[in-house]
Amino acid sequence: MGGVISTDWSLNLDCEMISLSIYLTIRMFGFFINLLPERFALWIGRQLGDVMHLLDVKHRKIAIQNLHLAFGHEKSEEEMHSIARKNFQNLGMMAIEFFQIPKMDMETYDRKVAVEGLDKALKVLDENRGALLLLGHFGNWELMALMSKVINRPILAIAKPIKKNPRLDRWIIGTRNKIGLEIIPPVNATKKVLQALSLNQIVAILFDQRGKRSKGVWADFFGRKVPTTSGLAVMAIKSRAPVLPVFMVREGFWKHRLIIRDPLEIIHTGVFRQDVEANTQLFNRVLESIIRQYPEQWLWIHRRWERQKRSRRR
Repeated sequence: MGGVISTDWSLNLDCEMISLSIYLTIRMFGFFINLLPERFALWIGRQLGDVMHLLDVKHRKIAIQNLHLAFGHEKSEEEMHSIARKNFQNLGMMAIEFFQIPKMDMETYDRKVAVEGLDKALKVLDENRGALLLLGHFGNWELMALMSKVINRPILAIAKPIKKNPRLDRWIIGTRNKIGLEIIPPVNATKKVLQALSLNQIVAILFDQRGKRSKGVWADFFGRKVPTTSGLAVMAIKSRAPVLPVFMVREGFWKHRLIIRDPLEIIHTGVFRQDVEANTQLFNRVLESIIRQYPEQWLWIHRRWERQKRSRRR
């Protein structure tokens, strides 16, 4: 027994040291990045994306597989490989921009981000029903939180903690808090979201990750049935809060466009399960439309579809 305890203690110490090393490396890299001119730092981020595209064989393969599932009959092999590479570049630049977020004031934001459809968000908030934002892992989704500075109120979002590295988790949450993003833990999230909406608050939901087969809805996405999280549809139906699609699109090298679309026509037939499925399908169509418009800016390295033998063609 003594040997087992000693081994467990040693493993825990090793894990703690690895966790601390990762945290310190990221913080030191961020400190170095913030010493550099903004555009040069972004250039470094793009080069890092190219390096990861070359070295991260696993996620490069996932990206190409996903692109084949989505565009296999629409785009050439060369086009899909180009999209995958640009996707890695965008992720590298996004990482750099995350380090730069705390020092971004409104003057920098106005210079860097063009806002389209702000009147839609302000009009919705005048109705005192709160608002749900339909988001995807698209463009620089972290910068989307800066919308809170424009409308002068916080935005809430559901996010899982990084349990294996609490220090890193606290730093990420702290960075998000500085730009007006309040994090809701997943535990009892639906109840907390409904409470926030009743107070006319804004809640952002990242909708595009694969849902659990047992809990999600099978909905069409790029011509294939995929398990899709039903949480946004459930909250929209229960709260009757408007749902606004919001996307932060990268334009060129260092500028962005925050696109706020019109509120969606949420389906309310009175048959709850049927409404959940119909609205989930609606949300997938909205995401697919923006991805088709800017394919290099979506997170293709996430295994959104199940393995091909399980996915069901429309």
